[in-house]
Order: sequence, then structure tokens, then C-alpha cells
Amino acid sequence: MLRISAAVVAALTLVATALPASASEAANRVINQARQDCRMFEEGILETTPQAIAFADLTGDAMPEEIVDASQFSCSTAASLFCGTGGCTITVIVDGTATEFLAKGWKVVDWGGQPILLLAVHGSACGGTNLRPCFEALVWSEGDFRSVDPRPDNDR
Repeated sequence: MLRISAAVVAALTLVATALPASASEAANRVINQARQDCRMFEEGILETTPQAIAFADLTGDAMPEEIVDASQFSCSTAASLFCGTGGCTITVIVDGTATEFLAKGWKVVDWGGQPILLLAVHGSACGGTNLRPCFEALVWSEGDFRSVDPRPDNDR
């Protein structure tokens, strides 16, 4: 009789849930990079929740885009590897292209058929401190995310 340890079963289950079968190559790259980053820090093991990759139509074409949420990652050897006081990396994948944002949380809302990505961001983006609530609203238009007060790419 073949005996499989509980640790092996748990590890195989974790790998299976970390990368959904429907995840794109770009989403898999984000997860695999996080796994490598964790491993580089004292041989850590990456764990993800089923919510690590979410799907939402952000472009208005009725096809879901992927949102990889690093707040759903944890590294066994570094509690704050993926998030800090400014939030966590949110990677939005549209047509295979990944765009990263730093956010404390996110939500997609519908405004008359227009999908809007709301990001809870660091209070300094609104002229305050980290304690000040601040949100950025992003819409997809002309092949990119647009906002009222767009920040340079290196500030996202």
C-alpha cells in the first residue's frame, strides 16, 4: 500500500490552488516571480489564497481581465515581503500586458456600463498621511488605464 504524508498532500494541494487552470501566461509569470522572490529569502515557501487571481471585465468588451492581488500572497520566511504601508501590488493583465498598481485594496464598480477600478491608495496621493483615506478611480480608454490625476508610470 502506498502511503503519502499529509505534508506532501498539502503541498500538492497548495500548488494546484496557487495557479488556476484558467490563469494566463502573464498571471503565471507574476505568481512564479513571487514564488522565486519568497524562495530567495531564506528558502521561503509561497502560499496563495484562491482569491490571488480574480477576473473582472475592465475594458468593457465583456471579456474578463485578470487581477493578480499580492495581498493574497504570503511567504513563510518574510511576513511583509509582498505588502507594506502603501499597500500591496495589484497586477492587472489586459491582452497579455501586465500593469502594476500599489493599493491597500481594490474593487471594480459599474457606472452605467463603464467598469471602474477603484484603488484604495496611500494617503500621500491625496496630500495627507497614510492614515488619510484616499482612492484612485481608473477606467480603460484608448488602450490604457486613465485617471483624473494620472501619476507617472514609475509612481504606480
